[in-house]
Amino acid sequence: MKKIRFTGAVMCFLFAVTFLFTAGQQVFAAGDKVVDMAGLLSEEQEEQLEKRLNEVAEKYSCDVAVVTTDSTGGLSPMTYADDYYENNGYGVGPDRDGLLLLVSMEERDWWITTWGSAIDTFTDYGIEVIGDEIVGELGDADYYEAFIEFADLTEDFLKQAQQGESYDVYHEYKAPFPFVGKIAIACGIGFIAALLTLLGFRAQLRSVSYEKGARQYVKQGSFHLTRSKDLYLYRTVTRTKIERPNSSSGSHTHTTSGGSRAGGGGGKF
Repeated sequence: MKKIRFTGAVMCFLFAVTFLFTAGQQVFAAGDKVVDMAGLLSEEQEEQLEKRLNEVAEKYSCDVAVVTTDSTGGLSPMTYADDYYENNGYGVGPDRDGLLLLVSMEERDWWITTWGSAIDTFTDYGIEVIGDEIVGELGDADYYEAFIEFADLTEDFLKQAQQGESYDVYHEYKAPFPFVGKIAIACGIGFIAALLTLLGFRAQLRSVSYEKGARQYVKQGSFHLTRSKDLYLYRTVTRTKIERPNSSSGSHTHTTSGGSRAGGGGGKF
């Protein structure tokens, strides 16, 4: 009887240890998709953003996270972002595929660190494109909108990479045309069509034929031209895009403090 009790106690103990260990491993592996240490988001916004980032991560098997902080503790934004990603269990698979957007309010820095397959998906060009899209909203303190835009752009880039060719210098990203723009174009087309119809009806009401000049309305010998000059009415300008001399394809990488390989880029807002 004592032996059975002892065995049962051991089994319960082992089960508890296994459960705690497994739970700890799951928390470490998943990581929090949103870590708002700077308090830039409301609780509802944080939940919605967490949900959106999880959708992207699960759909494309690539971790996606947003981290905000008041200070990097003397570290560069690159080092802070790399260390946070590396030390908090982010990444999918053996190469820890994923990316993390860091926003530091101390010096108003943003940085995107990329790992594993994300290094090739989000090239230097791609990170610059994403930064250009979100920096305005970050500067205007529209943080939630900036982070949702980051999530949407991340999905666009991951979707393109699945098709075999990542967005890069020689395969530029074209932002989807906004819905409001489509409505404006539709209204414009409708207006032009209506205008042409009205002009057609108006032409049918003319009782005289069209004359290019006013010669027939001028009494012969009553008009004498004494001076004439040319007037500048308009000009045609042709613009050619000049590529940046330092533009290069692919991603520059570096070795993190933990000895891993990472890519990335950032700037100010």
